[in-house]
Amino acid sequence: MDDALEARVSALRKAGRYAEAATLREGAGDLRGASQLYADVWEWEKAIALAEDAGALAMAYGHALAADDREALGRLLAMLPDHPEEAQLAAELADAKGRVIDAARLREAAGEVLEAAEAFTRAGELFEAARCYESAGEYRRAGMLYERRLKEDGTDGEAALRLGRILAHFGRWDHAARALQRAEEDPERRDAALALQVACFTALQMHDAAGACLARLRREHGELPASVPAFLEATFGDEAGLAGLARGDEATQLLAGRYRVLHSLGAGGTGRVLLAHDGFYERKVAVKVLNVGTGSQGRDAYLRFAKEARVAAGLEHPNVVRVFEFNPDGPFLVMEHLAGGTLEDRLQAAAERDQEEGSGEGRTARLPYAVIRHVGASILRGLEAVHRRGVVHRDLKPANVFFSAGGDVKLGDFGVAHLQDLGATLTGALMGTLAYMAPEQITGSTKPTAATDLYAFGVILFRLVAGELPYRGPDFVAQHLESPVPVPSERGADRRFDALVQRLLAKEQQARPESAETVRAAFEALDWRDPEVDAFATLAEMERRPGTVSLPALAPEARAEVKDADRYTVIEEREGGGVLALDGALGRNVRIVPCDEALASWFKAWATADHPFLQAVLDVDAEHGRAILEEPLGERLGQLALEPARRAQVRAQLHEALGHLHGAGLVHGHVSPGRVRISRGRAVLMLPPRPGSGAQATPAADLAALDALVPRPTQREAPPR
Repeated sequence: MDDALEARVSALRKAGRYAEAATLREGAGDLRGASQLYADVWEWEKAIALAEDAGALAMAYGHALAADDREALGRLLAMLPDHPEEAQLAAELADAKGRVIDAARLREAAGEVLEAAEAFTRAGELFEAARCYESAGEYRRAGMLYERRLKEDGTDGEAALRLGRILAHFGRWDHAARALQRAEEDPERRDAALALQVACFTALQMHDAAGACLARLRREHGELPASVPAFLEATFGDEAGLAGLARGDEATQLLAGRYRVLHSLGAGGTGRVLLAHDGFYERKVAVKVLNVGTGSQGRDAYLRFAKEARVAAGLEHPNVVRVFEFNPDGPFLVMEHLAGGTLEDRLQAAAERDQEEGSGEGRTARLPYAVIRHVGASILRGLEAVHRRGVVHRDLKPANVFFSAGGDVKLGDFGVAHLQDLGATLTGALMGTLAYMAPEQITGSTKPTAATDLYAFGVILFRLVAGELPYRGPDFVAQHLESPVPVPSERGADRRFDALVQRLLAKEQQARPESAETVRAAFEALDWRDPEVDAFATLAEMERRPGTVSLPALAPEARAEVKDADRYTVIEEREGGGVLALDGALGRNVRIVPCDEALASWFKAWATADHPFLQAVLDVDAEHGRAILEEPLGERLGQLALEPARRAQVRAQLHEALGHLHGAGLVHGHVSPGRVRISRGRAVLMLPPRPGSGAQATPAADLAALDALVPRPTQREAPPR
């Protein structure tokens, strides 16, 4: 547009004659300018039409938003997907107006699929969000959202079909079959659902079910092969179907089509516990499989186990073991895997250590007061949670008190839990361990209550503070029922614990404290200064002692946190920053290092790449400026002379660690002898002194550094498999 025309338009605008100015711009071919002039005076219909004619669809969409013109909005939303750049601009306008669903659709059209998925999730459009995640290859996220969608509407055949496909992709054949059975009810998805069901049932070795699905499919499609193997060969290219396409034999080793068993964690009276890998969520889990006997005894065992599943699955509390799934067909329970072992493990280890030093004399060693306080308060918080749900644990003992890798304490194994509101009988009341059982639980004289669990807690507390059980056995029944209530201080404990323990161990239920909340208040009000360890000494006092050091790099509030955690005792400074400290909760050394917000982010990223041959990040506390790192045992690589076979094994482990790290999108950047620790059977790649950066920080550079550090083995030196 020439200067003269621009001057005329400007003059008309100043005079408020916008329509005439717009006509001039339109006549000169400036449709965008004309559109904006009409919009300035709320002539929305003309503004929208001119913007559309100009191909400025995002501008037209903005005008339609301002006018709340639903017809125009619908038309433009149908047009924008064919114009990705305009769609991206329009998405920003939709976001500004709070039109989340429009923004999601427009971002998907612009190719911003993950952003679209997040927007759909915020809007509650679970199917659309799942579809976007699926298209982006985020199958696990997609699967979880399809599951949520089906809980909203079990008749959504498309969601069921898509979920079935994803579950089958991860080898969850039985779960996939269930989803596909829902999809089969939708006439439009029936054929696809039946075809996949044939494959899933074949993978489960349920050949009759697979044949029945094929028969239903052939009623409408008689041209299909009549035999299952022939159908699978024609459909999937393998007569074993999807299972035959799975890598190796893994599909046949999956529990319930999902959990790959790694090894056994132990066994008890009600079943065995397995460590397994959940292929769908890529995490380690503990799977408790019930040993169901025959007859009424087996039926009672199953009912107790099913009750445990219902109770535990309904509890979400930081001091209660989390339950992910109950499979009644196994039957088995899938729980979070707690790598820190049990309180019984800790007590036994302490006893063995004291016996080796000649001080045990058959007693169970007393743990430091800092640990006792942490464990006791955690147990009581867990009991508060379960008692509020009307649940009595009934099998509280150190073997059912678990530690996470980070030292959190959680109650587990509700195999004999008693739901008060179900009015269950006392059948199986003697399932608990006798050494920890309350009198009423032994005799079955009254219904177990919260006081029954508090009695068991009293036994645990007595053992923690005195180093032995209150009743030494072997006749636990007579002792719990008839013997006087023991006094902890008469067994070597401090007097401060006497009153609370004796109240907890009262023979009559009504004589015990009324609730776990009451006990926790009294428990935490005790004097917790440890006469032997003094775990609560201030850091200033610790610094004055020989052999201890300060935390010079940590912020003052972080120093207070180390003290107040009742857990870490500083030992010495470590090269490279931070300190070596004793983690009292887990009985092992850790490294505490300072970190700012940026470094905290990097530590968290490293934590997601957790691997047996990488130094573990146990905790990151950005608020207090610290991170807790594993302090691996062993010596530096440069200090050892390794035999060829061991050197080859070390290289293989470090190569595996780097491959896992690179797969997580991280680079080490400092592979050197000082960053490797070697112990029996394990090589650990330590964190670099700072995040890898620069041109040399690449996966290829990491692998080249490994080649220089530990050359490739000859054929003779290959590590044993």
